[in-house]
Amino acid sequence: MNEKQLQRAMKLIAIAGDAKSMAIRAMSVAEDNHDIAEAKKILKEAQTTLHKAHNIQTAWMTAEMNGEKVEKTILLIHSQDHFMAADIMMTVADKFIGLAEQLELEHAKGNEADS
Repeated sequence: MNEKQLQRAMKLIAIAGDAKSMAIRAMSVAEDNHDIAEAKKILKEAQTTLHKAHNIQTAWMTAEMNGEKVEKTILLIHSQDHFMAADIMMTVADKFIGLAEQLELEHAKGNEADS
């Protein structure tokens, strides 16, 4: 793997890891603090970050389609795993926060009915 590809792989791993961590933090904020608005804000930031990782991946694939030789290494596969894990975590976080929001609304309605 040449230096350029090594840098791409490491950058993809780092950015995808950041996005995944943000998605997990968003779920924690929704669960622990019951702060749906903040959780959504964090998740939106995570999605923006993951988009940066997607741009790296897309540029890499485009370069290969344009004739750049891309050596298939464990590091390349590992970087793709990180990207996919972050992408999946984004979907899970979105669903989790949606459910948390629904529960908060139902809880609020229940309290209103008790009043």
